[in-house]
Amino acid sequence: MPPASAATALGFTFRVPESWLEFDVWRATRTGDLARELDSRIAQAPELTPHRGTLLKALRQAAADAERHGAVCCAVMLDPVGDAGMLAATLLVFQTDGAADPANNAPEVIASQVTAVAPVEGQAHWRRVEIVEIPAGRAVRVRGVETAAMGGRSVDCVVMQTLIPVPHERGVLNMVLTSPQVELAEPMLDLFDAVSSTLTWLTTPGQDTNGSETSLN
Repeated sequence: MPPASAATALGFTFRVPESWLEFDVWRATRTGDLARELDSRIAQAPELTPHRGTLLKALRQAAADAERHGAVCCAVMLDPVGDAGMLAATLLVFQTDGAADPANNAPEVIASQVTAVAPVEGQAHWRRVEIVEIPAGRAVRVRGVETAAMGGRSVDCVVMQTLIPVPHERGVLNMVLTSPQVELAEPMLDLFDAVSSTLTWLTTPGQDTNGSETSLN
């Protein structure tokens, strides 16, 4: 992904586990990049070979969902677990203009607009809202089990959103991580917390990173 350029663009970077696949959303829906990237991963991990068709279908669906919802970047975890199936998760990053008054993009204001949902026995859905400190600054962290759109269907998912104002009054960035494996909600949320907590801003062209790097124009 392109680095931040001079003073005209502000970039961000984040890190995901090595087993995840990251890709350019635009190219993923228009070229053979996904198949090539998957085959490269399979060459490194031959145990994935029997799952190639399933993995490629899931990656293409994630790319289509990312483009349809306007994500600026995407990463996917698709880890086979023996005969037990697949561990799956998707990371999407969105940038919005936010409120017209930059003061209303402050984490405290954003948090006040998100309704928490207390867990209720016998019901799957719940939502916690808090303000956290990550390398990129103060952010709103929303986590829980909610209904989300995946592959054109509405399914219960483990969800974590990290909403943070972009510096220099450039809107709000929202990093969204989801997984359909609600039975693993707590370990998934721990993983999502670790990934979203790596988010940092880039303002120097060519700054060295070991993770995804995207510029906001």
